[in-house]
Amino acid sequence: MKEVGPLALTTEERILLYLSDFRGMEERFELPEALTQRSIAFAAGTQRKHLSRYLDALVADGMLEQKKAHVEGMRQRMLAYYLTPRGWGRAMEIKQELAALHVPIRVGTDLRQMTLEEIDAATSVRLTFSDIVREALRTDELDLAELEKIDERRREDMDERVKKLEAYTRALMTAWKDGRVTATEALLLDQFREHLGVSYEEHERMEAEAIARSEDAVEDRLELYKVVASEAWEHGAVTPRERELMEALRKALQIPKVDATRLEETVKAGMDD
Repeated sequence: MKEVGPLALTTEERILLYLSDFRGMEERFELPEALTQRSIAFAAGTQRKHLSRYLDALVADGMLEQKKAHVEGMRQRMLAYYLTPRGWGRAMEIKQELAALHVPIRVGTDLRQMTLEEIDAATSVRLTFSDIVREALRTDELDLAELEKIDERRREDMDERVKKLEAYTRALMTAWKDGRVTATEALLLDQFREHLGVSYEEHERMEAEAIARSEDAVEDRLELYKVVASEAWEHGAVTPRERELMEALRKALQIPKVDATRLEETVKAGMDD
């Protein structure tokens, strides 16, 4: 698919255009999710795995400010981006250039020439310049009827994105279920992350949550084994049958033998006291 000629912008220009819809972000303690890499990638019509290099270039050029901040709806701080005064200046230039354009768009059976503001006014949904430019990326010809469905497609795209993140979360949880990740598991996870288009920043956030859950699960398993060990050692010795059952429990709970031994020593020491 090709961009509609008059709306052909570089990826950097599309990023600046999208972020120009957000003002006063530098004064806010909590930033909207719309300023995160995930949202910027979607709005600019680029893949997540390629986005960082464009953002880094814009930050280095003084166009964007990068900030690790609290983001609405997120438990952990995330990288967010907003325009610097220099970036605002360039974004306004892009908007002025686009505002003066008449672009071909199909309205019913007619092909008309309309400005972006006229296109927005002709639809029942609220369109930004960024929305229309992104639409031009996915089709050879703008169509007013298709623009009317832009919110529906946005939801579908975001739902698909959520499914991918959920799949990666499950993979992380599986890898961390025993409290550690092997080199092979780490390699497979990285390949899976690349395949799904999950950013490294997202991976770090999701892995931190997986580790926290894993640590909780490990503590639960250890506590369960400790309770059973206490009952077994209650009379000062463990019978062969009790040892057999405890060993089966240790393996089922995936507790390393050294940890099980340490727990039993702690139990015995407590009884001696």
